Amino acid sequence: MLKSTLARLRETRVREFDGEAAEEGFTLIELMVVLLIIAILLAIAIPTFLGVSGSANDRAAQSNLTNALTEVKALYQNSQSYNTGSLPVATLNASAPEFTWTQANAVPSEGTNVVSEYPVDLVTGADGAGVILATYSKTATCWFAVDLEAAPVASTVFNSGAADSGAGFTKEFASGTTAGPPPGQELGGAAMTQAGVYYAKILNASSAQCNATAPVNSAAAWNWGTSYSSAPVS
Repeated sequence: MLKSTLARLRETRVREFDGEAAEEGFTLIELMVVLLIIAILLAIAIPTFLGVSGSANDRAAQSNLTNALTEVKALYQNSQSYNTGSLPVATLNASAPEFTWTQANAVPSEGTNVVSEYPVDLVTGADGAGVILATYSKTATCWFAVDLEAAPVASTVFNSGAADSGAGFTKEFASGTTAGPPPGQELGGAAMTQAGVYYAKILNASSAQCNATAPVNSAAAWNWGTSYSSAPVS
């Protein structure tokens, strides 16, 4: 008898407790505090995530450009020239099919692993001793690399001249050596008088701007750095 009474009392208390728990809830202030905390966390996390994502996209574009540069430098060793007669786009695509190569054309903003390539002369007409590469990052930054396999003559200025050759892609590097439009591109002063690899970038670049010909055809002077981290904005 006592046991059954105690059991009924326990059941009654459990039902009362469950009913009270079911009726309980959060107040409006508690909900607002929770939402405020969530908003603060999002305000901190989103910029950090976007920064990390943007940095990763730039690193991916830089990696593509470095690998593409390695490919063309290896091909240069075979022909000792970057001009299109020695390295047509078909050769580039066959040698490095992981990239989609284009010569003297823009990189589409939606393209994946697209590399724009453009040969230049450094010492004599049609020597093809230099090459400019460009590729596009999802951050809308266009990254450029120029490889000079020889020290350019005298002036570090690209010149568009009538004596150019190489299927219409090659440009004279020396200022005033050929007829044609005046020099349009200063390449970083004394640093660009030496052979080597140099880098530059365009921020918020359109697809049309991301073209290996941009440093040659620009009317404004470009500066170049010796690494991606030191690449100036052009």
